[in-house]
Amino acid sequence: MNPNLNAEIIAVIATNNDDIIYKFNEGAETLLGYSSSEMIGLKKTISFLKEDEFENFKNDIAIRYTLKNLDFNPYKILAQNDGYDSREWTIVKKDGTTFIAQSTLTPVINESGQSNGCIRIFRDITAQKKTEIDLIRRNQILNYAEKITQMGHWQLDTTNDNVIWSTNLFNIFGVDLNEKLSFQTYFNLVHPDDKDTVNSFFEKSIKDKKFNEILHRIILTDGKTKTIQLLGDVITDNAGNVIEIIGTCQDVTEQRMAEIKFKGLLESAPDAMIIVNEQGKIQLVNNQAEKLFGYPSQELINEPVELLLPKRYTETHASHRELFFNIPKTRKMGEGKELFGINKKGTEIPIQISLSPLKTEEGLLVSAAIRDITFQKKAERKILEAKGGLEVLAHKLTAKNIQLADFAQITSHNLRAPVSNLNSLLDFYKDAETEDEKTLLFEKFENVINHLTTTLNTLIEALKVKDESSKKIETLAFSEILKKTQEILSGQILKTNAKITSDFTENPNIEYNSVYLESIFLNLVSNAIKYKSEDRTPEIFIQAKREEGILKLTFKDNGLGINLKRHGHKIFGLNKVFHRHPDAKGVGLFMTKVQVESMGGKITVESDVNVGSVFSINFNK
Repeated sequence: MNPNLNAEIIAVIATNNDDIIYKFNEGAETLLGYSSSEMIGLKKTISFLKEDEFENFKNDIAIRYTLKNLDFNPYKILAQNDGYDSREWTIVKKDGTTFIAQSTLTPVINESGQSNGCIRIFRDITAQKKTEIDLIRRNQILNYAEKITQMGHWQLDTTNDNVIWSTNLFNIFGVDLNEKLSFQTYFNLVHPDDKDTVNSFFEKSIKDKKFNEILHRIILTDGKTKTIQLLGDVITDNAGNVIEIIGTCQDVTEQRMAEIKFKGLLESAPDAMIIVNEQGKIQLVNNQAEKLFGYPSQELINEPVELLLPKRYTETHASHRELFFNIPKTRKMGEGKELFGINKKGTEIPIQISLSPLKTEEGLLVSAAIRDITFQKKAERKILEAKGGLEVLAHKLTAKNIQLADFAQITSHNLRAPVSNLNSLLDFYKDAETEDEKTLLFEKFENVINHLTTTLNTLIEALKVKDESSKKIETLAFSEILKKTQEILSGQILKTNAKITSDFTENPNIEYNSVYLESIFLNLVSNAIKYKSEDRTPEIFIQAKREEGILKLTFKDNGLGINLKRHGHKIFGLNKVFHRHPDAKGVGLFMTKVQVESMGGKITVESDVNVGSVFSINFNK
């Protein structure tokens, strides 16, 4: 049977002075499972009561009536004192199961004032008792939870100013449990500096019929200051009038102190600090972050962190963030890459970012320390520029040193021989005995002096070339320079039937010194004609092109070629010749090399004997 239905059934049982049942109604039959014929005149009430509870009942009667002798009938004592008893009993049914009953026991007194027994009336309160136990248990759990969380709950009857607090709320406010409560009880404890804020908050809550969160301080009677957080809900009647506000109050003093300390640590950090949750929403920023990105903190809280990143990063950042939360560890972000943030004005800022996982009650957060490296980048660029400048200068000095060493070697070699020759001739001249001998020696003097003069003029010209201050730069067309060269060499070209072709379509012009470029063309073309093969018509192909950004000019011929294994180390030396040609002086290639290198370029040669040569000039621009 449904226990809730049993609660409506009333059992009535009457017993005589010896506790023998003489009346057993239908309700008793239903609740106990016995028929009246099984009970009337045969059973006592002890048959369905528990012995320990009966002993407790008997002891209570003894205490109530100060009985010292415990050998008594409690039913007769009740009757003698015209008393009654109401309590809970555990009733044992016929099938052995039990239920809780609320029982009232009343003596039956006859007209003579003598006891005729008792009437026991009871009903099944098992379901009610279970509800009460559950409610008590829940209240105990709630009280326990409130103690753990430093929380209490409250109710405010705004119509009658009646206030109800939970037990733990009394503890939070340091108020005696027996004190009569009103809204003023709470308001008197509010910190003086927070009273206007709290008063305005409650007025606004009633006006808007909405209770938002509020955080404020209270001062206890012992002078201790706490920080509490109130959450609540506003209840209205059918007319929309506020009749009650209910809510919770939590002591967040420790959390607030920890937050203040944490905030202090953030503010003391030299870098911008941003705390982000797993969804990529900004939870906390320090003043350095506000200054760096130009946003006040209220504009950043709960905004996506991608707000502070250039658009080119936003698509990939979400996946990077997810990866970090899957494997959280302290590390630098984008190590080895250039990172940029973007401020409120849209200006990009070069930054360095260090990420650290932060475990909290709300879940895993990530702390990002962000450093503006604008000045470092500028300094780095200056260092790189200075390094580049030093490298160029070092290259130039090295080249100058090489040129100086070459020049010293050339000077030493090309001047020592004729001077030594002159000294020898001078000795012969002194020893000459006839005029004919002296005339012959004088002619030799003339030849040596002419050769020495030529060498000195060449070296002087080389020195002039090396003096960069004498160079004039202008825009020159390769085709015009070639045309001029062909005009100068027209006689040799006609005599040898030389065929000269060119391709300047890719790079038709160059910024260069015209005298040098004309000299380079004249020397290389005339050499190609001079050292032609006797077996074939000379062919010369000149081309200007770019290779890896460098302008390159090549002169290719099909002449005699040069044995580079034998002569490669001295091919551009002064007065170096490699063929028995009557006009060979070994000056042209020397001057060409000096001119090319003085402009920052480089000349090289590739050659095969009886196949031809290719002279290549790499210009500095």
